[in-house]
Amino acid sequence: MPFLIESHAHAAETSPCSHLPGASLASEVKARGYDALIVTDHYTPEWFAGCQSGPRFQTRLREFFAGYRAAFEGGKARDLIVLPALELRLAAGPEDFLVYGLAPEELAELGCLAFLLLEEASRRVRAAGGLLFQAHPFRAALRRMPAELLDGVESFNGNPKHENHNAKALRFAEENGLLQSAGSDLHEKRGAGIAAMRMDEMPSVKSFARALRQGRAECLAPKGE
Repeated sequence: MPFLIESHAHAAETSPCSHLPGASLASEVKARGYDALIVTDHYTPEWFAGCQSGPRFQTRLREFFAGYRAAFEGGKARDLIVLPALELRLAAGPEDFLVYGLAPEELAELGCLAFLLLEEASRRVRAAGGLLFQAHPFRAALRRMPAELLDGVESFNGNPKHENHNAKALRFAEENGLLQSAGSDLHEKRGAGIAAMRMDEMPSVKSFARALRQGRAECLAPKGE
């Protein structure tokens, strides 16, 4: 059976820009007909300020997954699969990167990513078996990162508050032979259900990344886009 997946969503416990606590996020996603939710909260230099290494980093990373844990508990009551991921922003610039395929304990072993250069962050994520996608690369004031440092591109971002220029993102992905994802970039109710991924295998942290790599995760976006 096919599984419908929300691949880009934020919980208020961790992402201050979200208006949906984890339990509400799970409820809203399930109500829109999805089978799985991937929580991609904002992993930023501000979140990890003063907590870049050692026990303080480990504590702050556990706190980072509070939104995911709340959504996971909400999903259990609704037969919704909830998986962890993150949206990484580096101190070097405003660009955002979706990191898929790594469990929280694997991320803990990588150390704090937020203060690295993209080259090193990409190397660590890939060496651990994860995938690095540039999110909404054509929003205003964002730079397109070198294709060799990316595994993929979010070729459709559904956030209604931004001009995402998804056609340009799709062309960028195709011209550079990059993997693609599509997500609602969910922060509030009106943004729910705009985009999705679909795969035939039950999604898990690892199977979703594997399906992306093998071209078995289909991007779904509004008709005409």
